[in-house]
Amino acid sequence: MSREILLELDDLLQAERELTGLLAAIRADEQEARVMYARLQDWKGQSANVLRDQIETFFMELTRRIRDIEEQKHALIQYVQYMKQVDGAS
Repeated sequence: MSREILLELDDLLQAERELTGLLAAIRADEQEARVMYARLQDWKGQSANVLRDQIETFFMELTRRIRDIEEQKHALIQYVQYMKQVDGAS
């Protein structure tokens, strides 16, 4: 294995670990936000409805971003596997 590829693989593996940590933190924050959101269900009136709509929009966007990060992580994992195969073939 060449030293250059090993460093690149280490960087890619570090990026994968960081994405995993980021996803875990986002999911924990999302869970906490959902608990807080559940407390709003007792609120009544127009302002409560507006706030619920805004929070629901936030959750939809958060879900989309989590999916994007998961897709990026998956692509990174595939690239790491490719790099390992290429490195093993040389």
